[in-house]
Amino acid sequence: MQLSHTPGRMSASFDEPNLVGSAGLVPAMMLAGRIGLVQVADELLTVPGAKGCAGTKLTSVLAGMLAGADSIDDLDVLRHGAMARLFGGVRAPSTLGSFLRSFRFGHVRQLDAVAARTLCRLGERVPGLLPTGPVVWLDVDDTIKPVYGRGKQGAQHGYTRVRGLNAQLATVSGPDIAPVIAAARLRRGAASSAHGAVRLVRDALATLRRAHVAGPVLVRADSAYYQQALVAAIVKAGCQFSIGARLNKGVRAQIATIDERAWTPIVYPNAIVDPDTGELISSAEIAEVGYTAFTSHGRGKVTARLIVRRVPERNTKKLAAAAQDGLFQVWRYHALFTNQTAPLVEAEKTHRGHAIIEQVFADLKAGPLAHLPSKSFNANGAWLALATMAFNLTRALGVTAGGRYRRAETATIRAHLIHTPARVATSARRVRLHLPTRWPWAAHWQRLWTAIMTT
Repeated sequence: MQLSHTPGRMSASFDEPNLVGSAGLVPAMMLAGRIGLVQVADELLTVPGAKGCAGTKLTSVLAGMLAGADSIDDLDVLRHGAMARLFGGVRAPSTLGSFLRSFRFGHVRQLDAVAARTLCRLGERVPGLLPTGPVVWLDVDDTIKPVYGRGKQGAQHGYTRVRGLNAQLATVSGPDIAPVIAAARLRRGAASSAHGAVRLVRDALATLRRAHVAGPVLVRADSAYYQQALVAAIVKAGCQFSIGARLNKGVRAQIATIDERAWTPIVYPNAIVDPDTGELISSAEIAEVGYTAFTSHGRGKVTARLIVRRVPERNTKKLAAAAQDGLFQVWRYHALFTNQTAPLVEAEKTHRGHAIIEQVFADLKAGPLAHLPSKSFNANGAWLALATMAFNLTRALGVTAGGRYRRAETATIRAHLIHTPARVATSARRVRLHLPTRWPWAAHWQRLWTAIMTT
């Protein structure tokens, strides 16, 4: 591909008032209108200075995030070209920044309630967005978002030794159903992974019940969430759990009781990365044994399955410490504690599926969560809540468009379905969008338009 004209024969100017760069925002915001997002926000939010207009300001931020905004200044993308002919109530970035900075902790919790109700209504409006069985996976994890401003409230060095803020998420997915975010919290950077997990899981499960999600729920988490309070809360809610177990003294002693003939070899269709050495692992051995955890809690102790995966030790320092000189095989163990009833191999495979939540973190950091734009901790908490709403709405657009977009990354949905240029024309009191000819994804875009704008 090469330029077909010389530079001297070309010029450029920003002088066309009838163009928009993100025509996909039209069905997106229509979907937000269909589920009554503005009305829900106006009803629940009591942010100072936003009485009667909280919903309009909220959807302005949301639309900016859908269009790729990852900072407050980027929200100005909503005021280019003919956007004013398509959308009303768009607020300036300075107004939206003041709106976010007016949030206090209680207002952030109100916004969490708005996000939960939004997900429920999206699930009703868009079939296939939420899982309907035979199993529902609720994944819990957290990530550190690095920040650099000295005055950023709550910024601390956490377990990654990177100064930042901690975002904790609970995502829901199922077989052939891509994850959506059921609950989210912003925490100080030095917060432990499991801090607040009980409340987060309870809120997520409440949202699933309101959304009438059917099927048994399996809560999955890594070993950072191996704590009695969380397991007890999951069992009390009538759900199953699959949580990585810390290799403490009791767990190691139980692993030592496994008979050598009980180990079952497994081969991974796709190699996975070893968390300790970074090597690619394509095979391992697994076994299970009964185990009673949290015995120090008395009546709070839990008896379930301890599933153990072992791989040959490759760490040279650990091999030297073993001092076996190759006489005996040295193994490295990874354990999970679960009460699911699936067969051994299937249960271990299902737990490894917990890694899907990392894709959600990657999508958020490639979009609205590329920055936490405010000095105020509560403003950033509101920004995270809005980012989760934008993620879920983008996922709903992909499911509606169908095909590959049902499980596509948000960046792909944004590039193919939202960032579609159009020329706005008016004739006989009707507004018409003229889209590019031979647009590669026109069929899916038209399906999205038809499903939302005409039904």
